[in-house]
Amino acid sequence: MSDTGHVTRDRRIAGLVFDLDGTLYDKRPVERYVIARMLLSFGRLRRYTKVRQSLAGADLGSGEAIAAETLARLASGAAEREAWRRWIAERYEPLVLRAVGRAGRAQDGAAALLARLRAAGLRLGMVSDYRGADDRLRAIGIDPGVFHFRLVTEEVGAMKPAARVAALTLEGMGLPGERMVMVGDRAFADERFAEACAMGFLGVLAGGAPAGPGWMPWSQVHARLSGLAG
Repeated sequence: MSDTGHVTRDRRIAGLVFDLDGTLYDKRPVERYVIARMLLSFGRLRRYTKVRQSLAGADLGSGEAIAAETLARLASGAAEREAWRRWIAERYEPLVLRAVGRAGRAQDGAAALLARLRAAGLRLGMVSDYRGADDRLRAIGIDPGVFHFRLVTEEVGAMKPAARVAALTLEGMGLPGERMVMVGDRAFADERFAEACAMGFLGVLAGGAPAGPGWMPWSQVHARLSGLAG
């Protein structure tokens, strides 16, 4: 359900669900900031990124279980897993938050758009796979409270597009999927998640070729969503 050609004219749309990283802010400057400060451990960073991507759609039942599975995919021995755990908690995650605060910025007009959409009566949701989402929202100048529903999938032990994440989102938004649009930047996670929820989809394109008709630069996404605010 990725046909978004009439999103600005469809008054049946009552809710919007947003991804965060790469959607509400351009993550490319953030990634460059992180890489520049992790040149000596770039291999470790690349491995961690690949393992996180391999968990797309996984449902381990709890935050503790998905953390354990992540470490198990990174290393076989207990000592090495503990080293990975400390690297993630003490180095990687604090660096990412610092990078968002120093190199990241909200997409043009994003904060004002969210306020207008909420004032127009649309329900707003934010579903992110990565913990610390509220801190990253504040770092780019967006009040987490603008969203009626927020879900960090890692905290419940699942990743988009897992069926349980879809169910939790539909329940939390209080709307059928057919009356909502998902806005994201990853085809393998966000677009598939929209399909799992039977939502429409708008893909935020950050360079490169579009993955389908629903993909466009943020400026066009902004224009389409603005039409919903009246």
